[in-house]
Amino acid sequence: MTPFQQQRLSLSFSGLLLAFCLVHPSLADNTATSSATATTSLAETLSSAKDEVFIQQLITTGIRPLYRDLEQASQQLTQASTDFCQNSSLEQFQKLRDAWGTSMLAWQRTDSLLFGPATAEQMDFQINFAPPKKQIIKGLLASDKPISTEVVAAAGVGAQGLSSLEYVLFDREQTTEQLLTSFKDASGQTRCSYIQAVSSLLEQNIKKLNAAWLSPDADQQFTNNQEVIDLLIGKAYQSLERINLKKLTQPLGNLDEKKASYPYDLEAWRSGYSFKIIKANIEGLQQVFVKGGFLAWIDKNFPSEATKTAVVSFEKQVQDLVQMKLPEVDPFTLVAQKQVSAELNELVQRTRGLEMGLKRQLAVLAKAQLGFNDNDGD
Repeated sequence: MTPFQQQRLSLSFSGLLLAFCLVHPSLADNTATSSATATTSLAETLSSAKDEVFIQQLITTGIRPLYRDLEQASQQLTQASTDFCQNSSLEQFQKLRDAWGTSMLAWQRTDSLLFGPATAEQMDFQINFAPPKKQIIKGLLASDKPISTEVVAAAGVGAQGLSSLEYVLFDREQTTEQLLTSFKDASGQTRCSYIQAVSSLLEQNIKKLNAAWLSPDADQQFTNNQEVIDLLIGKAYQSLERINLKKLTQPLGNLDEKKASYPYDLEAWRSGYSFKIIKANIEGLQQVFVKGGFLAWIDKNFPSEATKTAVVSFEKQVQDLVQMKLPEVDPFTLVAQKQVSAELNELVQRTRGLEMGLKRQLAVLAKAQLGFNDNDGD
């Protein structure tokens, strides 16, 4: 049989099959159903399986670097508090504040990783509970005895962690020199012992957290591919929602009928780190999604033009946010005086766009189950 005859025979058979399907439409329906079933089966297989190679890459290049940097920052903070209490000079005080800022930003880069070890036994609250419990801290500072890590631990999360340190190290109603004096008067020794105890306890807790991810069985934090998708996309969405609602919209009063602003609702308003924290959140997201290979994995396992477009768009949005210029004006002053800021408007628009892109595109295409939202409260 010649190739031409074979082609004619193939076309004739196709025509007969088409005609048969037209006479018996149920056959066509069954074929479509079988195809859809096969697609569903593949999706279920992917979600229930566990891509060990990818998960190891995610942990090694996406997660561990963030916690490594956090532990190193906490060690430097402990050392800076010790150095300052030995020599309470203005220079050492600034170094201590800088060390605090480095630790705060390092912690904020892990904001989209609030699951597993980070939330076990309320570890996240012990590292950064905001706002701090001022009355508890004042009670500790009123003591005439040095404060130990055991005392701080017994006082509860409201007197521990980064926000508690910010409360003691920064005060918008005093100059730096005036605040420094409080570490040199009669109560100065108690204040110093407090920041040393808080810093030391913070380092201990962060070391435990880092050790959990350095463990050989760290991949057990994920039972299967679906849990990887749900946790990473779900927690990233919650982080972006916190940025847009609690760190921007609420303080700026964008939803307030009276158009009033609320600068005291800014996170880390005492130190002026409010906008730096937001950029740190996005930098951490980039570390996990881009450098950790999560976006590439989504593109590979949910192949379509829509997925490719969503992945490329999300990565670009993240990069643009990381590179954008933050407002130079002190965040508290800018918000309190409702100053016009092109950079702040851009920050609001870009973070909102990133949140919507994650929720309406990536989450849908990757079939993520967003589940319970931590931002909803109790």
